[in-house]
Amino acid sequence: NTFALLLVDGLSFAEESLASMAATVLGDIPLAGGSAGDGLAFGCTHVFADGEALPHGAVLLLVQTELPFEVFKTQHFAAGERRMVVTAAHCPTRTVHEIDGRPAATEFARVHGIEAELLGPEFFATHPLVVRVGGGDYVRSIQRTNPDGSLAFFCAIEEGLVLRDAHARDLAQDLELTLARLERSGGGLQTTITFDRILRRLECERLDTTAAVSALFERGRSIGFSTYGEQFRGIHVNQTLTGVAIGNRSEA
Repeated sequence: NTFALLLVDGLSFAEESLASMAATVLGDIPLAGGSAGDGLAFGCTHVFADGEALPHGAVLLLVQTELPFEVFKTQHFAAGERRMVVTAAHCPTRTVHEIDGRPAATEFARVHGIEAELLGPEFFATHPLVVRVGGGDYVRSIQRTNPDGSLAFFCAIEEGLVLRDAHARDLAQDLELTLARLERSGGGLQTTITFDRILRRLECERLDTTAAVSALFERGRSIGFSTYGEQFRGIHVNQTLTGVAIGNRSEA
């Protein structure tokens, strides 16, 4: 009857270790969470607790309820066949300097058939990368191009990591299917607590699907925010919607 919510400074570079540590301590208690953002400024992010704004902080909340609930995640990207290997990186700052032995931004742009000068938040929103771990696909999003031509990521990165290009499904359709499943399993929805990637929002704006996706969030009675990253159980993910769906009281 208990789930956990994790809120964390989105510029801390600590989400992976925090999510893993929390999941180890929590055991069978499922966890969902989000990394705080500041729009697209990437300057300073805060979490709030007991009326205080905390930079460089995190909040872990345990929630008990007699209502049925499900901690869930959904993403509309799957791994493609094209592979790129990180050949030079600075792990503490999630910075990739080289891909396949070439300057990272230049090579990423070349693979996608554009000039490096055209790389930006809207392009990154619709062209993330995917890593395959244990048979599962996990999205890795690019935050920005740095002045030196390197790429800053929203998640942990390391040399030797194999990145795959990502194939997108329809975001609104994927969300609608997810909601329908949660409604069935929960006997309807009282609310959904959602942590939704800010790049998903940019994608909706670019593809003019914001109204359709907003209507789906209203249908799910959603509360939440646009994040710099998402946590699901013990894993930090990108370009993903994570959350908790709270259903109606069981008649039993």
